[in-house]
Amino acid sequence: MFCPSCGEEQPEGSKFCKNCGKELTNLQPSNVQPAAENDHMAAVIIGYILAILIPLFGLIAGIYLYTRKDSANAQKHAKFVILVAVIVWFISFMIMMS
Repeated sequence: MFCPSCGEEQPEGSKFCKNCGKELTNLQPSNVQPAAENDHMAAVIIGYILAILIPLFGLIAGIYLYTRKDSANAQKHAKFVILVAVIVWFISFMIMMS
């Protein structure tokens, strides 16, 4: 179970968040996600768009996402964003050379 306010993981049966003190009553463990996982979703989407349209900025966005140690989801997507940026960059370079 995670606190909806700060995203800190809580022991089962906790009534108050051990980090911010918010009351945790009436929370269902399956309905609450850590705040960090949601915080980087916009950056993931922007990273994919940039990787396709402007590979250099997509590469930068991928590196930013990879450095987010609080979100395994962001780090997972970072690898794909970087890969897409490198592939698009390579393809565009090959097209320019022909």
